[in-house]
Amino acid sequence: MPLDRRQALVLEPVRRFLRRQAHPHLLNLLAKVRSGDFGAVFDGLTHREQIALFKVLAEHGPALGARFLVDLPHEGGIELIRQLDVEAAARLLEQCAENDAAYILAGLDSDESAPILDLMRPEEKATVERLLIYQEETAGRLMTPDVFAVHEDMAAGETIAALQAKRDVEIAFYLYVIDNRNHLVGVLSLRELLTHPPHQPVKEFMSTDLITVRTETDQEEVAKVAAKYDLLAIPVVDDQGRLVGVVTIDDVMDVLREEASEDILRLAGTSEEERIEPSISKSARARAPWLLVTFLGGFLASIVFNSFSASLGGKLIGLAAFIPIVLGMGGSAGTQSSIVVIRSLATGRLKEGEFISAFLRESGVAAALGFAFGALLTLGSYLALVWRGQASGADAFQQAFVIGLALGVSMAVAIVLGAMLPLVLHRAGIDPAVSSTPFVTTSMDILGILIFFTLVTLFIAG
Repeated sequence: MPLDRRQALVLEPVRRFLRRQAHPHLLNLLAKVRSGDFGAVFDGLTHREQIALFKVLAEHGPALGARFLVDLPHEGGIELIRQLDVEAAARLLEQCAENDAAYILAGLDSDESAPILDLMRPEEKATVERLLIYQEETAGRLMTPDVFAVHEDMAAGETIAALQAKRDVEIAFYLYVIDNRNHLVGVLSLRELLTHPPHQPVKEFMSTDLITVRTETDQEEVAKVAAKYDLLAIPVVDDQGRLVGVVTIDDVMDVLREEASEDILRLAGTSEEERIEPSISKSARARAPWLLVTFLGGFLASIVFNSFSASLGGKLIGLAAFIPIVLGMGGSAGTQSSIVVIRSLATGRLKEGEFISAFLRESGVAAALGFAFGALLTLGSYLALVWRGQASGADAFQQAFVIGLALGVSMAVAIVLGAMLPLVLHRAGIDPAVSSTPFVTTSMDILGILIFFTLVTLFIAG
């Protein structure tokens, strides 16, 4: 992505200060850079300059470095930490929010993360280790454990004073209310707190209609809950209902970006590893599996083609010209259906009990599109066969009808298959995104050829 004017004005001075080792000037400049602009500036540096920059930040401005580190894509932050020495990495991570530090450390191998943890301050180390107990991609791993909460018997005035005294609270859009056993019993907004008399206990005006997630809730489900109810933060409770943390809106946005990128890459038959790792060998390994599926499918389709060509002989020559459109339309229709269903599952619009209705809907779409494009190709192929003098009269109509029927059946099968695969995989607990374009397209190449030549054999060569 090209740099805008403000980012371009920052990039060259950063490079110049790095070359001259003018660290105070570099820190003063970066302190004025907005977090949203830093990523573009960082990408404009060479790999060596990026590492040098964060070594300077770790030694002379760890708080500033931590702010920029967590603004990078999480995977980019993991790769960067790997390039730093252990002490520099520890200084940066102990300045990060605990959940961000835990996420980055979880992406490292144990022999890489253990030395960094050992050099972090005891308080930050203990909190990060508690977060690492939870499974990856869950609310427990994602949450910020340092959450501001007040007792239900506290008065509004006391609560305001407590909030003013706690200057390091990460988010205070909502105030959470707990009982003697740390159970979450209510929530209130700052507006509600400020508009009630100072002597009134918060339990008298707090809301008890709580929206919470459990520590084991999948992070994608957390993001769906936040989007559904327009929340800026979601409290996290354990299996006993005790408040243990909060997932903030910035972490929700990270999850949404991460899940969207992951699904797009899977639909393309590759992985996140390729996006963050420029290695040719790793990129080749990331793409190879699905390309192998496509290769094997194409090879099998060629075998099917050859087996029919021997029996059809000369009749195949005129009909073969229409094979690409049958295969292409089938693959495109199947991919469309697959993506629509995957998107509906990802956004929560398609629920568990609605699979049959979704299947029936896609079957209706398959019938309508198959009939429409089959009829269109029947007419088009009839005119083409007559115009080229390859057939005439009843023979031309018969061949055109078979070609159109092959397209209609192929598209209908592709749409149903494209809808079924994500539903079946979702029911089996597998990410539906793996039923991606390469798999659907390859499957339909094989099925399309089988359908085409089966119909030709039945109606023309039979």
